[in-house]
Amino acid sequence: MQRTWSILGSLIGLALLGGARRVYRARTRERVPSNESMDSPEVAAGFNRVAGWPQMRLLRWYVARRALRLARRGTAVDLGCGPGHLLFELAQRAPALQLTGVDLSDEVLAQAEAAARRQGYAGRVAFKKGGAQAIPFPDGSLDLVISTLSLHHWSQPVAVLDEAARALRPGGAFLIFDLRRDMAAPFYLLIWFATRFVVPRALRRVSEPLGSRNAAYTVREAEELAAHSRLSGWRVSAGPLWLIIEGQTAVNLA
Repeated sequence: MQRTWSILGSLIGLALLGGARRVYRARTRERVPSNESMDSPEVAAGFNRVAGWPQMRLLRWYVARRALRLARRGTAVDLGCGPGHLLFELAQRAPALQLTGVDLSDEVLAQAEAAARRQGYAGRVAFKKGGAQAIPFPDGSLDLVISTLSLHHWSQPVAVLDEAARALRPGGAFLIFDLRRDMAAPFYLLIWFATRFVVPRALRRVSEPLGSRNAAYTVREAEELAAHSRLSGWRVSAGPLWLIIEGQTAVNLA
């Protein structure tokens, strides 16, 4: 009987492995622009729910820690801020940062403002409706521009990077964090599985988070975007699941 169960377990394992290989081989290799709509209350609520998961909290801890190596004081803007979770993480860790979240979705901005009041950050974290291609701050006024999981949504990413260069002061810092389309196979399979079986139903209907993976850039593509922009001092680094465009603009010594 024990041998029978061992053989059955091996057969099930082989079947699962074969299925995983077929799923990975069928992955989208070319970039597919995202059509996700955050103005849907159901989708916005779904993303807000996922944002509270432990793995997402760990991601925000990592991004905040990395961003604060670049700047810990001054004025910071989060492009595509969503419900504001990263801003609250930054506010807790860097009291000298004055923080503003910018987003196009009225639905998520309402959620973010309510969360800021609820968590006691209303005096330190502000929110503005706007697009990443028109950051609502004057030239050379920002010390830090940050964005997480928004790069793949931008219809003109080079224009957004140019806009960040405009708004940053000399020596200002930037950090653009996103998924990478050329992520390692185990992470692709996890995202595929989560899209079909784990995330809230509203996200499954818009094929998220797999749709974000399909709309993301590869490391080489991210380097090309940065190279064609007016940002200076950039570098692109990568993890098994993500990529980061980060750095500090040149200081004018004249």
